[in-house]
Amino acid sequence: MRTLRGRIIDLLLEHEDGLRVGEMIQLLNLDPRMERDVLNALSTIPGILKRKGLKMFMIPPKCSSCGFEFRRPKASRCPRCKGQRIEEAVFVLRT
Repeated sequence: MRTLRGRIIDLLLEHEDGLRVGEMIQLLNLDPRMERDVLNALSTIPGILKRKGLKMFMIPPKCSSCGFEFRRPKASRCPRCKGQRIEEAVFVLRT
């Protein structure tokens, strides 16, 4: 059986337009409480991909209310407008 990292890489290779963490959890049939494990795996994947000649890009989370873009993949509340309508980060693989 493949590791979580390997399964995430395979999944991202299949979906050229990228995936959100929630979509990855759903497609991998994981428990929704494993979000932290998926985020931890995503933080180590760029080093693995570098050896394979690939790069992973993150389209950052964004506040739906005011458009504020976050720097980290996980966000719960907007610091600008205090809104909680946050679009999830999207992860994409490219050569």
